[in-house]
Amino acid sequence: MSLNIILGAGLAFSLLLSAHPASAVGLEDRVKDAFTNPPITVENSNDPIVTPLDIQLIRPFNYSSYNAYEKSFALDSDNGETSNLWINNTSTDTIYVKITLGNLSPIDIPIKKGTQKTTRIGVIGTTNVKVYIYSSTGHKMDMNISARQF
Repeated sequence: MSLNIILGAGLAFSLLLSAHPASAVGLEDRVKDAFTNPPITVENSNDPIVTPLDIQLIRPFNYSSYNAYEKSFALDSDNGETSNLWINNTSTDTIYVKITLGNLSPIDIPIKKGTQKTTRIGVIGTTNVKVYIYSSTGHKMDMNISARQF
């Protein structure tokens, strides 16, 4: 027998089995388990791990530079009502995060060396966000950063 005939017979057999009512037994439980037992979980609320249904605004990465870091993105209420900006300062001195929401005045958040902060931003409608991170001393910044909306 040729390989094509064997593969065709196997495909036809699997289609017959999947069409049989007995194969649907337990399907609802398997689907429910897939959604109630996600393969990725977050063990620490300050962890940069993004769960599958989150929108990644800034993918988790390490930034190391003497230059300031700048990133802009838009929040949309269709993607969830909350967003988190997570920063872990691994540099030798304090870094400063300036967050601007739309046309509002920016807020400044200091993050001391060796610490991390999660800033939660509520989402109402569509809002442009600008993140600007800098050093006031000119030291080389080294940080891990991520942002997500959920």
